[in-house]
Amino acid sequence: MKAISKQDLILEAIIKAYLEDNLPVGSAELQTKMSIGISASTIRSYFNKLCNEGILTQLHISGGRIPTTNALKKYWIEKLKTDTAIVFGSLNNIKNALREYELYCALEFYDNEELKEVIKIQNRFLLLVFNNSEVTISYSDEAARFLNELLGFNIYDLRSIASRVGFGELCTKLDQMLVGKVLFQEGENVLYEMTRENDDRFLYDYFKNVKAILELKDGIYFEEIVPSGYMVVKRGAKIGNESAKMFCLGRLNTDFESFFNKAKEI
Repeated sequence: MKAISKQDLILEAIIKAYLEDNLPVGSAELQTKMSIGISASTIRSYFNKLCNEGILTQLHISGGRIPTTNALKKYWIEKLKTDTAIVFGSLNNIKNALREYELYCALEFYDNEELKEVIKIQNRFLLLVFNNSEVTISYSDEAARFLNELLGFNIYDLRSIASRVGFGELCTKLDQMLVGKVLFQEGENVLYEMTRENDDRFLYDYFKNVKAILELKDGIYFEEIVPSGYMVVKRGAKIGNESAKMFCLGRLNTDFESFFNKAKEI
């Protein structure tokens, strides 16, 4: 196992301290928060080094330091793992944690719907048969060949593929199957604030729309879909016996890790 350097320990400590209060952190303050003994003068020395490297910044000459936007992005990419589902005690826990950490969250509950069969009907329609549902689309030889190659795919992967290849009719029909499954949305004030700051009504409409959840793969997103200073986390979740996809949006300097831990509490 690679040893953690003193610089990395100091950087992680200052980021955690900053996430607690969103205030600049001084060397003496950070010294009291660290679990290992490092002198304030050593911390100041590393502060200067990290500032020169563009990892920390100092808002005022006499003030403490804060992590830069790039430092926070790197921290969250390394800290938050989205490849496994997180287990929550209840929806109530999630609601309480959302209010405390001021995040927007949507949960999309789903069944394991897979494409089982593609049936041609009088050269006019294709009937797509899933585990518990059926939808029809217009017939074409190309569509029939395309869909028969996707037998066994679940509805989420199918929706993603249809979007990538521009199969609009199929996207619409799958959206109709999925839209009723988004049964939980909380923290709209975060969307209002983001919209107001950026004077862009599209942001609110987009993230309130189910497509924001359906089209994203699990992962962490920054400026590619949200304004600078915000981030999105998409990941699997389990609440009781129900599986879901979880979509969380908030400011980059919100303690997402503490939110997830708080929401998990029973």
